[in-house]
Amino acid sequence: MTTTITRPEAATRCVVTVENLEKRYSSGAAVDNLSFDVPAGEVVGLLGPNGAGKTTAMKMLLGLVKPSSGTASVLGADVTSPGFVHASRRVGALIEAPALYERLTARQNLILQAHTLNVDASKQRIDNLLDLVDLRDRADDRAGAYSLGMKQRLGIAVAMIGNPELVILDEPANGLDPAGIVEIRNLLRRLPEMGTTVLVSSHQLAEVQQACDRLVVLANGRLVAAGTTDEILALHTSRTYRVRVESADAASAFRCLQAAALQPQTSRAEQLIVDLPDDWSGRDLNRTLVNAGVFAAEITHQNVSLESAFLTMTTNPVTTNPVTTNPTNGEVQ
Repeated sequence: MTTTITRPEAATRCVVTVENLEKRYSSGAAVDNLSFDVPAGEVVGLLGPNGAGKTTAMKMLLGLVKPSSGTASVLGADVTSPGFVHASRRVGALIEAPALYERLTARQNLILQAHTLNVDASKQRIDNLLDLVDLRDRADDRAGAYSLGMKQRLGIAVAMIGNPELVILDEPANGLDPAGIVEIRNLLRRLPEMGTTVLVSSHQLAEVQQACDRLVVLANGRLVAAGTTDEILALHTSRTYRVRVESADAASAFRCLQAAALQPQTSRAEQLIVDLPDDWSGRDLNRTLVNAGVFAAEITHQNVSLESAFLTMTTNPVTTNPVTTNPTNGEVQ
């Protein structure tokens, strides 16, 4: 059964389209029958455990690895076609580790990359990029003296030098401290406002949940889920509720829920945690308490984190019929 979800962005074009993409080596398939889209103007997270095929898929989208079969187009050009060389100039990338000239300063690295691409290398343009990644105050230090996190940020600036329509980032928060991770999250959210679509892989799941509009989840080289972040989390809805009552009512609330065969747990003196059966709602829970003369101060549905959903999806994944959402018409398939 197909469920249609109406969205205002129904006519959004896709800057990346992947269909039945495969990359096979003698040891097996790194990417196996992979299909997904990246809509323009969004931040799309490519997730999966180590060895899931994320980096290989990104390399195929950049023309760095030749697919064994299937198709992939980026900005309207097939990645195996001669015309892809022109499309690739409108793509920025940071894959595995930044490719920097370590004896050059950050500013010199950016100027060199700008000249290589024959794009604006003015001081204002370079300063804007350094500001974007918060490196202006270290602009004239050699890149070799940078910390890993600073090199990651400079790598993102290098990827952005040509004002790309699409930027592909492989673990851009690698090596960053918590403050730096937040900076990368904020940067990712700003890029679509600058006209750049983002495809990013990351193990920082809490940050991905806040930064990404859409997720593509891989396991063992295959797609296990694709859709908006909210849609994927909705598939893993928790049945856990927290009930806060007055301390004087806690014992009565506990006995009431026990009598309803709900097996409550006490987290604090005035708070109970209970898992509801599939045919119960929060309203049923509240009604049960009220009928017993207990009035809850608060009943909260405990949301599922992306980390929890990720572990569910990638542990013994079912990949034969992955849940996907068509970004152009909003259909869950």
